[in-house]
Amino acid sequence: MTPTVRRWAQSWAIPIVVIVVWELVTRTGLLDPRFFPPLSDIVATAFEQLVNGRLGLDLVLTVQRLIVAFALAAVFGVAIGVASGRWRTVELLIRPITDTLYPLPKIALLPLFIIIVGRGEVAYIITAFATAFFQIIISTRGTVRDVPTDLIEAGRNFGATGIRFFTRLLFPAIAPGLLNGLRLGMATCLITLIAAEFVGAEFGLGAAIRRAGQQFAIDEVYAGILIVGLLGLLINVLFRLVTPLVLPWQRRTRPAAARSVAGR
Repeated sequence: MTPTVRRWAQSWAIPIVVIVVWELVTRTGLLDPRFFPPLSDIVATAFEQLVNGRLGLDLVLTVQRLIVAFALAAVFGVAIGVASGRWRTVELLIRPITDTLYPLPKIALLPLFIIIVGRGEVAYIITAFATAFFQIIISTRGTVRDVPTDLIEAGRNFGATGIRFFTRLLFPAIAPGLLNGLRLGMATCLITLIAAEFVGAEFGLGAAIRRAGQQFAIDEVYAGILIVGLLGLLINVLFRLVTPLVLPWQRRTRPAAARSVAGR
């Protein structure tokens, strides 16, 4: 068995077992199918709703809102996070705000945003943006602060000053932590967006789950939850695919490190 196949088997062993057990216990009647439909029926319902129902439109709207909210949060969050990590004055100005607002559930701000900007796309996007924004600021600031001082001094001695300090030294140094912070920021952005759609939107995956629950369509509730889970999985897969492209040196060093450990 190759290392790639072994890693794949280890990663998917438990999900496959859960899928098989779910299907067996629901088909045999050990669980009430009114509340726990067979997984195959849930998948069929999700596919039918995506193709012929409203779930396809709901999915497109949620993805659009997610992309806009996350893009804004990434741009402003990384910029403020880098600035507060590099300059103590900026951190003193920003930290009280982030430490106060970060723990606050952003969904609690949705009624306020609706009052200010009205019920619609802007309110849902701002709510999701706020969650990812503070998450990215805090993770980026911590990553910048963790860059070794001797690395910074060595880079400056070799001419990494001005804009070159950021493009040639700082961003390559913080890239692994930055990507991980962006991944977490996008995940939390999705969580808050689904909650905002559930509370106030007419369309979107969160709204689809709410509609199905109001109609007691249990299979459609599970179908919406399944699509949200797959969307979250897709986010993680995309970041895993992008990481080797953005950080090619890690791809070269990991096999060497593995051979070194194996040779001991």
